[in-house]
Amino acid sequence: MNPYCSDYYKPDALAKTYEIPMVPMPDKKDWSDPKHVVAETVYPPRYRRSSGRPRKRRRKNADEKISVNTNCCGQCGQEGHNRRTCTFYPKEK
Repeated sequence: MNPYCSDYYKPDALAKTYEIPMVPMPDKKDWSDPKHVVAETVYPPRYRRSSGRPRKRRRKNADEKISVNTNCCGQCGQEGHNRRTCTFYPKEK
């Protein structure tokens, strides 16, 4: 045979694989189940987990302050604009 062929694909390996006799499993009614397994009852799950991201469970109180974030400039530190639209410091070219 071809020297590049693996030994697993040669007829000798196939014969060695099946030289051990294979015993089929007995019928299902002949199986022996342990007593503690037969006595145990298995119930289905209590609930099904819903798909997707879970909803936010925390509800904010009426007296809880809502935080309002305003833009703050990185150069001058004033609120209401950002560094790109800042007119306090002139841009260097």
